[in-house]
Amino acid sequence: MFWGRLAALGTLALGAVLAVPLDRSGLYVAAIVAFGLLNALAFGFARSSRFATVTTWSFVVVDAAILTYIFVTPSPFAVEGWTSQLNLRLPNFLYLGVFLVSMALSYSPALVVWSGAVTIVVWTFAYCWVATRPDTIAYGRDLLDGGLSDAEIIALVLDPRSVSLINLSYQTMFLVLVTIILAISVWRSRRLVRKQVAAEAQRSALSRYFSPNIVRELSSGTSGFGEPSLQSAAILFADMVGFTRISERLAPEDLVKLLKEYHARLATVAFAHGGTVDKYIGDEIMVHFGTPRPRKDDAARALACARDMLEQVRQWNEQRLASGEHAIEVGIGVHYGEVIVGNIGDERRLEYTVLGDTVNVASRLERLTRKIGTSLAVSDDLLVAARAQGSNLGATIEELRPDQMRFVRGRRRPVAVWYLPQAHRAGRRGSRQHPVPSQLKQVDRILPVTGTTTFDISRRLPPP
Repeated sequence: MFWGRLAALGTLALGAVLAVPLDRSGLYVAAIVAFGLLNALAFGFARSSRFATVTTWSFVVVDAAILTYIFVTPSPFAVEGWTSQLNLRLPNFLYLGVFLVSMALSYSPALVVWSGAVTIVVWTFAYCWVATRPDTIAYGRDLLDGGLSDAEIIALVLDPRSVSLINLSYQTMFLVLVTIILAISVWRSRRLVRKQVAAEAQRSALSRYFSPNIVRELSSGTSGFGEPSLQSAAILFADMVGFTRISERLAPEDLVKLLKEYHARLATVAFAHGGTVDKYIGDEIMVHFGTPRPRKDDAARALACARDMLEQVRQWNEQRLASGEHAIEVGIGVHYGEVIVGNIGDERRLEYTVLGDTVNVASRLERLTRKIGTSLAVSDDLLVAARAQGSNLGATIEELRPDQMRFVRGRRRPVAVWYLPQAHRAGRRGSRQHPVPSQLKQVDRILPVTGTTTFDISRRLPPP
């Protein structure tokens, strides 16, 4: 409210300088500056005093009184013979409306009502004081009933000493209506702000249990996600290697602290890439890309997320080693394909998740990282899709090496797997590395357009 009124006063001062000759505008500008200093004084008292409400409401009375006095009292620069009665005919009264409207910036309906009541009382008192002076000719509704001729009525209205009580009734009605409208508007604005704050608090609470994109979808006014549907998505599983061994040597509170920081770091990376954190399964985190709305670069974002997760763990390990703690190793598996996406459960308890073979393969790839001896294992399906979608993943894709065709538990068809070599693992430096099997088959060729790989599996595939 203070800054809004200060801007209004600055505008009035500029208008006075432009509209009134310079030798006469000095007094107006001085009055405006004095009024601004008075507002600054009220602002300072309101902020530093514990009686802020009383101070603010008291200065409203002072402001209204000073404004009314300036509008009623003739200016020293007025022409000879100018009277207070003539001042009442000027449009200065409208500035009381500006003063009243500025109170809306306080977002306090009570203060708006108080300001309107004070303005009406002070202005009516000043108007009546001028109308009751001995040299004043006051007229009202009786003007047309007094038997005067048209010429006499015009002469009376134009008389410098005449005051219209009809104008006072109109002005009072104007102030009453403005006060009521402003009070209702401010009250509705406050209620809207409260609803927004409550909605934001609900979104904040939801964001502790759901991913930001899910919260945005739920709070957008839609009625949920509808029936489960089939679509393509990238699924990522990240798991802490050796968690059972770690949990044995840590106190419960230390273990919870470790998991919180671990989850927070990986979830932050997932959110940065637009991923949906489905769930935390102990030390494992499940993320999918392409939900709740599929995008053109889901596979590329999943691969970039896996890369940045490894980098995040590497940086975290540097901090842990510097403080004398053990390094953390992680295994990440990523796959791309069709999944069933939607609400799973009953009417009392729903869970938004993804199901299908793609999810199972991604989970098995994460488990496969222990066997291969790597931190990252991705399917050829994901790599082909990411190569087509991502323009800045060249370096990451070039670091990956082909593994042999792998059978994963519960699946009859093998999966072509790519892995990250040992030199790029996000683990503790100098820690024991799992050996990469020497019998890995090399790629015969890589098709330049699709990136599809062909493996020599004639000798290494076990029977189905």
